[in-house]
Amino acid sequence: MTMRRAIVIGGEGINALGLVQSLGREGVHVISILISDRSVLIRHSKYSGEIILADNIDSAINMMIERCTFEEPVPVFPAGDREAMALDKNRDRLEGHFLYEKMNGADSITHYMDKGRQIELARQYGFHVPLSIHLKKGMDAPAEMIYPCIVKPLVSCEGDKRDILIAGSRDQLDEILKKNLSFTSEVIVQQYIDKDYEYDMMGCSFMEGEVFVPLSDRMVKFNHLQQDTSTVSYIEPLDPAIAVEVEKIKQLMQGIGYVGLFSVEFMHSRQDNKIYFTEINFRNDGENSFIVHCGVNLPYLHYLDLTKRPRKVYIPVNESKKFIWEAIHFSGLYRHDISFREWLGDLKGVDGFLCYYKDDKRPFYYQFVNSILERFKFFKRLLS
Repeated sequence: MTMRRAIVIGGEGINALGLVQSLGREGVHVISILISDRSVLIRHSKYSGEIILADNIDSAINMMIERCTFEEPVPVFPAGDREAMALDKNRDRLEGHFLYEKMNGADSITHYMDKGRQIELARQYGFHVPLSIHLKKGMDAPAEMIYPCIVKPLVSCEGDKRDILIAGSRDQLDEILKKNLSFTSEVIVQQYIDKDYEYDMMGCSFMEGEVFVPLSDRMVKFNHLQQDTSTVSYIEPLDPAIAVEVEKIKQLMQGIGYVGLFSVEFMHSRQDNKIYFTEINFRNDGENSFIVHCGVNLPYLHYLDLTKRPRKVYIPVNESKKFIWEAIHFSGLYRHDISFREWLGDLKGVDGFLCYYKDDKRPFYYQFVNSILERFKFFKRLLS
């Protein structure tokens, strides 16, 4: 019997770990190609198979071709936008040997990673979209922008999260465009939505055209020192308001012919009670393990679809479950974004944590051990 294999390619982080755990727990042998000089999390997972280290994405693609070409095509799961784009750009080299996210239409995944094109798509399919303007580094702030506004790289993997900045006035936006963009040359400037919570809608588009979005991830607390990364989420059945947006998501994915894992992000405005589209990720989402904890293994469903195996039936939870992204949450405590009392209060009534699996606990604990060791090394260097 042929071994059931999959490849996870990307940085040594939460997204890659979640993919290894999601696929491994269903009996898939996972080969991790990590763009890193070492593995500090994945090597501690009981589901980790072979680990290959690479210096950069080009090296990772070359190693995958040289060392992971087997008799049958192998599904590949990108752990970030950079990796998804690299697979897309190398599709001629990978054809016939590897299976991964793709577009059945005329355009490529790379085409739709441009936030300007995503905004056009969102408007086309009826989503509410904040005022958004595509600008280049050094340009003047446009007169029509509404303040406050948020500045984001036009293509996430070609920029850096440190270039996600908020401007409260036209003068501040001018300064950002002319002086403060360190990693990107093109940005999307959007009207800032005063949110009370966000949605991260994760799903899978199948080859025959069906689009599956089982649950909503409603993110209610954020680490403001880490670009508003979520810390506390509620995984819930689809309520009537978000179910309307999910139908639009399905139409959009079918319209562009996308096959693969995805997430679509929204903000709920406390001012006008509308749900605003923000962006699409054409890959596995870092918070996907929350959905796995709640009964639906989206990466495995994608694996079965790519390998043309019968689809497994999952029964998602039918009630709200509270989860915490433990590392980002703890970071907010030691960096003084939240008080100890608030941090402790968030733990009340929690149903689980992003990286915690009862049958695979070691990565959960090692993420904290590694963080402490890295800080100890830093202070030791300062004192030497």
